[in-house]
Amino acid sequence: MNDSTAVTDAISKSGGGDERLAYRSIFQRMFIQPEIGAIIGVIGVWAFFWAVSLNFGTAGQTQNWLDTASTLGIMAVAVSMLMIGGEFDLSSGANTGAMGILFILLIKETGDLGGLGLSIWIAVPISFAVAMGIGYFNGWMVERTALPSFIVTLATFFILRGLKLGLAKLLTGQISVTFTNDASGYDFFRPIFAGVWQRNEHIWNSRDVFYLGGLILGAVLITLAVSEMHFVRRSTKSAAGLPIFGIGAAGLVAAIVVMHSTDGTGANILAAAILGVSVLVGLFGFASWRFEPVGSAGSLRLTSGITTYLGAGLAAVAAACVCSFVIDSDNAETLFFPFTVQGLRVVLMMIFAGAGFTLLMIAANRALRVNPTTKLVVSAITAAALVAFAFVIQASAEDPKFRTELFSALLFGALALTVWSILGLRFAERRKVDPAGDRLGIQALILGFGLIVFAIVIRHLFVTDDELLAEVNPAKFSVRMLWFFGFTAVMVWILARTRFGSWTFAVGGNKEAARQVGVPAARTKTQLFMIVSGAAWLVGMLLAFRLNSLQAGAGDGEEFEYIIAAVVGGTMLTGGYGTALGAAFGAAIMAMSLVGIQAARWNTDWRFVFLGVILLLAVIANRFIRDKAEAAGRR
Repeated sequence: MNDSTAVTDAISKSGGGDERLAYRSIFQRMFIQPEIGAIIGVIGVWAFFWAVSLNFGTAGQTQNWLDTASTLGIMAVAVSMLMIGGEFDLSSGANTGAMGILFILLIKETGDLGGLGLSIWIAVPISFAVAMGIGYFNGWMVERTALPSFIVTLATFFILRGLKLGLAKLLTGQISVTFTNDASGYDFFRPIFAGVWQRNEHIWNSRDVFYLGGLILGAVLITLAVSEMHFVRRSTKSAAGLPIFGIGAAGLVAAIVVMHSTDGTGANILAAAILGVSVLVGLFGFASWRFEPVGSAGSLRLTSGITTYLGAGLAAVAAACVCSFVIDSDNAETLFFPFTVQGLRVVLMMIFAGAGFTLLMIAANRALRVNPTTKLVVSAITAAALVAFAFVIQASAEDPKFRTELFSALLFGALALTVWSILGLRFAERRKVDPAGDRLGIQALILGFGLIVFAIVIRHLFVTDDELLAEVNPAKFSVRMLWFFGFTAVMVWILARTRFGSWTFAVGGNKEAARQVGVPAARTKTQLFMIVSGAAWLVGMLLAFRLNSLQAGAGDGEEFEYIIAAVVGGTMLTGGYGTALGAAFGAAIMAMSLVGIQAARWNTDWRFVFLGVILLLAVIANRFIRDKAEAAGRR
């Protein structure tokens, strides 16, 4: 045992000391992450629009909101990096349009109303160099003049806005600039900046086997990983649990085979039963092999706080069930803006059910502080409420997606909660740090999430012959999405794994203190401005190749959307705290909201009201979740 582990053990046993070294469970560590609010928001917004609209959640609608999120997300991620560094760039929106227009003017044919007629091979590096120059200028001016970045970049915004309009009218005689595919190098660069994957042209009839397998195996791996990071590992493994684990694994494979090879209600019930029993048996065998059994589970003891939350939660779930039966699920008449009758039904159900299960989970958390037996009983009640709600939905809903997809998801949630509660009753939870267990758990988490992502991706990229016969709506996925994912991954790696990432947090938290310990504060901030400008160049190229034409006002005012996405993603306006991944999730929330409003057939003029509400709720939720998780970690 090393010194730091010994210190941590002593603190966790005594319940005092430096809270930064105190042990936090995996769930406490998860909820203090800056992006957790955005992740919850993504799930909530997606579920909301999936419930209130007919097509949201299909491949076509997914393509729509991902395409919207791509360019927004690239800029939001870059802006979040700058905000973590303690600065703002109000020219970022105008810069995207400026880079696209500059590129078009560089390659547009010469003439009375034309551009320079350069090859794209030359125009690409020139426009990128100009973008880097703008970013360097912003950073240099902020450092040299000591003016707030708000003022400096506001000036740059007006300069770029004026140049776009002035040059467009001077060189083309109109407020828009256009180019054709005759420019040298167009055929090479177009797939890079405007390539498209046509889903209906890619048939894979075995897709659903890998889809189901990836989802189930990914979920199992995540459960095993969380168990590895939550329970105390045995000093000597118990081989008696391995045969039980093998039986569960075999049953899991059998459930996947039954799901894919059969159809009908009876077959689905059989597959679900095999799946549930197999997961329970397999995880119990795995836990018996790897984890220490609990000493004493205690006896049932329901405190007043537990019973209050339990009763309120059950009452709220009951209210959701009443709404499900009383309000007509097939009535599409407009009741009042923005709700139809069925839309109001869904919203009320989500509000009551969400509040109810949140209260039940709070009751379960309080029960854990009493003893494992009390936690098991409360969790079992919560799981029973989930099952009851699932059958109410199936009985009262007309839409097949509620009767199948939502029904299955609720039953799976009840199964997961039941299994986890049983494991908590039989096996000891950690009270100290275990680096080896955490390392193995993180590796399994990455693999599990990778399998789930793989399953979702192939589900959206490929079709089957049956879907083509059913005339499934076509969907096309743009290369802009790959740029978005790739740029986000690079920025996340830079923040988490590089010295420059550490410098970014340092200069955002306290610039002078960072400088005193050797951080090149001025250079770091200038490079952050250049990252934003480089992202603006990339977005400008993506827009130019997508549209082949840009208005002089392209990008103006969008800088506020980038800031909103970053803040929704957990980045603080004061600097020194945030995450690039959270900004990507924030962009996804905004894109889903814009596309979801259209899918729900609401008046899109009200979309900014929705975005404002999301911003306010996200900031409040981020602060609340983080404070509660940190308070729990100090107890």
